[in-house]
Amino acid sequence: MKMENNKSFAEFMNESTVPQKQSSEMTMMEIYVDMVLNEILVRHRKEQLVTAINEALDSKDQDAFMKFSSELNTLEDTHGV
Repeated sequence: MKMENNKSFAEFMNESTVPQKQSSEMTMMEIYVDMVLNEILVRHRKEQLVTAINEALDSKDQDAFMKFSSELNTLEDTHGV
């Protein structure tokens, strides 16, 4: 059985693509979702670091305290959290 394709590639692409306005709105939505997810991840990591710092203080582990404090400072400098 032979399939015939009467449409050009450009016609096919025009039919299958999202209109320009909707495409740009989707892109903005994707950017917004990415920003929200990054914010959640940064805040979660900050909570983990604060917990690790507190545990290091409780156990008087200076090396762990310095390591986690340094990472927290870098996170705060980089992301302004």
